[in-house]
Amino acid sequence: MVLNRPCESQGNMNNSGFKVILCCILLQGESSHGNPAQEVGIAEQCNGYCFSVVKPFLDHCAQLKEAADTNNKLRDKIYTLDGTINNLQSQLLNSGTETKNLGEKIKEKDEIIREKVEQIKEKVEQIRDKDTQITDLREQVKMMSGVLAEKNDQLSKMNQTAESSSGWTVIQKRFDGSVEFNRNWGDYRDGFGDQRGEFFIGLKKLHLMTAAEPQELYIQLRDVNGTYRHAKYNNFIVGSEEEGFVLKSLGEYSGNAGDSLREHERAKFATEDRDCPNKCVHSFHGPWWFNGSNCGISSLNGKYFKEGIADESNGISWGHWNVFDYKLSLTFVKITIRPRSPQT
Repeated sequence: MVLNRPCESQGNMNNSGFKVILCCILLQGESSHGNPAQEVGIAEQCNGYCFSVVKPFLDHCAQLKEAADTNNKLRDKIYTLDGTINNLQSQLLNSGTETKNLGEKIKEKDEIIREKVEQIKEKVEQIRDKDTQITDLREQVKMMSGVLAEKNDQLSKMNQTAESSSGWTVIQKRFDGSVEFNRNWGDYRDGFGDQRGEFFIGLKKLHLMTAAEPQELYIQLRDVNGTYRHAKYNNFIVGSEEEGFVLKSLGEYSGNAGDSLREHERAKFATEDRDCPNKCVHSFHGPWWFNGSNCGISSLNGKYFKEGIADESNGISWGHWNVFDYKLSLTFVKITIRPRSPQT
């Protein structure tokens, strides 16, 4: 933008003013050779004329000065605004660059997110495949469980057949604690459990079997370490219910487990609801042929402890097994009977 210089106009006006003032001086010089009174009048006239001529010029110069000052101020403002505009344009340019950089970063992040989404989709598909495999395996396990259950049933029947063929009848079996043996009089009279698992045949049946003909008693025991021992008696007899299913006879002992049933001979059977006076069933946590003096030294119907350690004397105990340490609880019991052979 080109600005007019007010000083140049002012110079032109000054030249004109000087010419007017010069004319007045010349006129005044020429009139000085005449009448003095006339000279005063001419001087006054010249002064009045000169003032009337110079005043507009002076006013115009003052206006020109004010216009020049105003122009200078506007020019300074324009220069300042130009600087501000340049700064703003520079900032805008920088912002555009930053925006562009941010756009590139956003694109990179979007690409990473897309890759992660694809990876997640792949993982989801893998999980679905695994779920399908697990479902298939469960079906196979279910089928195998059915097959195993059938095989176990067949094996149990084979074992029963083998025991029957050898003449031995299982009257009690314990091996996993799946059946509660601390039961009332009626349950022990009639029997409970399943012959394929843990069970007791029943005192009434024992009485009838031992009353029909002399029976041998065979007790097989095992501790938590897998050690097996046995006790055998050659004349096992159980009385009737009216007699309290008393353990009438045991006969002679043989075996390596120790004769821990002898102290119970001629004792009546006791349950929680028909306990002996010294509360042996409560103390040993299970029914048995407890004697009336000191309860005895064995209890094969006590509480089952998988780890083989009883709380007190309430486990499955056989006194001679571990020098009468009743904290030891046996983990396997199988009691069988068979008709006594003529030789015994």
